[in-house]
Amino acid sequence: MVLSHEEKEQQRRFAFERLRRQYLVSHALVRDVLSRYAPVAPQDWRFQANSYGRPSIAEPAGWRGLRFNLSHTDGRAVVAVAWEVDIGVDVEGLRDLDDLSQIVEQFFSPIEVAQLRSRPEWFYDFWTLKEAYIKARGMGLAIPLHTFSFNLADPALPTIMFHQGCDDLAERWQFFLRRGEGYRIALAAPMGPKHPISVLETEVVPLTGAV
Repeated sequence: MVLSHEEKEQQRRFAFERLRRQYLVSHALVRDVLSRYAPVAPQDWRFQANSYGRPSIAEPAGWRGLRFNLSHTDGRAVVAVAWEVDIGVDVEGLRDLDDLSQIVEQFFSPIEVAQLRSRPEWFYDFWTLKEAYIKARGMGLAIPLHTFSFNLADPALPTIMFHQGCDDLAERWQFFLRRGEGYRIALAAPMGPKHPISVLETEVVPLTGAV
């Protein structure tokens, strides 16, 4: 077992076996993926969380520049990794929602609401992008979701704008959106100091070495 004592305790708190297994696989995946970038055994990673709950590497101290973010849904987990860049990732399984309008009015900006009136199929595009952004900021829902907007005029190049209550600069961000069959994945990352960040995708099976 590669999980830490704290992770094992957290896993036991889930009431359903499905959730316990999902937690085990996703957190084992984090350790496995990090060990593909550093000469550290999966069980030797130690993590710490900021005041908003975002985890980062505590030990080994020499690898604290290796940043990561985890998201998981039923049947799929995604780990994003970068060097000295605070990234955010979100994955969502597509499912029918009974009352989409209530969610949209509560959590989306007026600009996004207007886009969704004509393109309701963009709901999960917006949702994953918004989640990825607040995770990249390391603040989660401390950033109200209606204080920034995404534009999907070109879904291959999502853009962001900020409103009152969200102090940030649109030009410092880049976003990636993957529309898979039955799921959406979004990644948020600050622009690189000299050029945009490129994305390399790899599918792995945790703790087997298989890719």
